[in-house]
Amino acid sequence: MTHAFQAQHRKFKLPMTLDKLVLLSCLLVVVYFGYARYDASQTEQTEASALILSPQVNDIYFLDFRLLDDQLARKNKYKLAKVVRVTDDNVALVYGRFFYQWQYSVINSIQYGDLSNSDYFKPIPDYISFSKIKEMRNNEAIYLVKRPSGNKLYGNFVTPQ
Repeated sequence: MTHAFQAQHRKFKLPMTLDKLVLLSCLLVVVYFGYARYDASQTEQTEASALILSPQVNDIYFLDFRLLDDQLARKNKYKLAKVVRVTDDNVALVYGRFFYQWQYSVINSIQYGDLSNSDYFKPIPDYISFSKIKEMRNNEAIYLVKRPSGNKLYGNFVTPQ
């Protein structure tokens, strides 16, 4: 009867293989960062809608010109505009001289300091009514609005120093 009292050796087996555990962990990390990016985008859009309702001088409007002008070539899509004057009825915008092919290119140009060049914006303003500005935002022709903090946006100056 010695076999009845002998210790049985059991192998511990994970219910999941290690490969599946690593894959599940990676998937959870991707989902987390995806949600964080989505949440940041929603917050940015909510802020942009609020800034449209109360424009100030030096606000930067990110424009999708395909929705404003049908005559543009396909690769010329995005442009910047800056508020230079706000009156009771309208907003005076000056447009940037350059078109960009991608939205991230617009942000890159700000980060590289293009807005601080004195000749980046055209000198003649375009006066647009508040109702037209709101309509442009609703149609997503204005897809983003940023207000500089301390004359800086994305780490660079928005007016010449």
